[in-house]
Amino acid sequence: MVATSDAIKPESAKSLDAKSAAPAAAAGKADELAPTEVKNAPITVMPATGNDEAAGFNRKLIYRANLVMPVEDYSKAQTALRDLVALSGAYILQFSENANTGERGGTYTIKVAANGFVSLLDGLEKMSPSLQRNVQGQDVTEEYVDLNSRLKAKQMVETRLLGFMEKASKTDELLAFSNELSKVQEAIEQIKGRIRYLDQNVSFSTIELRMYQQTGNKPLLSDPNKLTLMERIQKAWNSSLNVLVAVMQGILVFLAAAFPILVIGLLIGVPIWVFRRKRNKQLHEMRLQLKEQNASLNALEDEKQGTKDAE
Repeated sequence: MVATSDAIKPESAKSLDAKSAAPAAAAGKADELAPTEVKNAPITVMPATGNDEAAGFNRKLIYRANLVMPVEDYSKAQTALRDLVALSGAYILQFSENANTGERGGTYTIKVAANGFVSLLDGLEKMSPSLQRNVQGQDVTEEYVDLNSRLKAKQMVETRLLGFMEKASKTDELLAFSNELSKVQEAIEQIKGRIRYLDQNVSFSTIELRMYQQTGNKPLLSDPNKLTLMERIQKAWNSSLNVLVAVMQGILVFLAAAFPILVIGLLIGVPIWVFRRKRNKQLHEMRLQLKEQNASLNALEDEKQGTKDAE
């Protein structure tokens, strides 16, 4: 019996290694195929393969596209974009618009269901054939499976702790089980939050779109040698003002930084200055008194000397 069990163990170990290697190989292939950079080429969203479904899970891929779309009429293109987004069942998550002397445009963050990701990209390409696009896919299957395994393990620990709390008869034991239970439940909520985040990003792909219209012939960074005299004067004037403003800001910042030191210096220096001034005044008065006394003494000596000489 012992020999038979030893003979069976290597085969079971091989079968376990083969089962564990299959998802790892599938994830490795997904990592190689997920990031793609294409321009004017068909996009393929990779569904779950038969091996993945047989292993008990679907491949979890998060797609993100960065698009740059030049248009001839920004207002019309903006209306067409909103109509296309509404027809695709997508929605605009964020939007910002900017305009300057060189161009007018806007930046959009669009969320679209994964099954409508490719069709929306095709519709955007029809709006602007010169569309530049960068599509990337991230395979989070391994993380998703790991999170579910950790969640099951934490939930088992939670169940055991609840059972221990029901059987606990001492306050110390009940408090210890309660502390451990709170930590486990916090970890469970964090894992569930991460799973919800992955599910949302797998279900809805993200499109970052920059759409713009050139409004002038002059580029944003024009050659300084091609500027007119007035433009160069205005540019020099603006540069001087910018330098002056920067210097004034630097002085204000320095004064703000030195203000506490100046206050402390005044609090310490003013009493010392008042004391020294008062002392100098007293010394000056004493010197004047001594001079007057010396002068009176000298006058007395002169009188005495004069009387002696007269005698």
